[in-house]
Amino acid sequence: MDFDLFMERYGYKILLALFVGIAIVVVGIPIVGFVLSVKTMGYVGGAMLIAVLVYAFVVNRRVMDSYAEAQGKYFYDPKYGRKR
Repeated sequence: MDFDLFMERYGYKILLALFVGIAIVVVGIPIVGFVLSVKTMGYVGGAMLIAVLVYAFVVNRRVMDSYAEAQGKYFYDPKYGRKR
């Protein structure tokens, strides 16, 4: 069996298995971490973990976006700081 025939027959199945494995790892690790934190620290620990995630995705993102915009104006805008 040559390589082209092998890839035609099994290639998509191998790629599907790889993508499913990656998806399970990407989704499974946070879920396992959440379950373990709830088991060890109770529901207060789970609530704290959710609060940290909400903060990271809402507040910290806005802060970093405004910081990046300010840095972009300062470093990359050739007209910034000049008088008209």
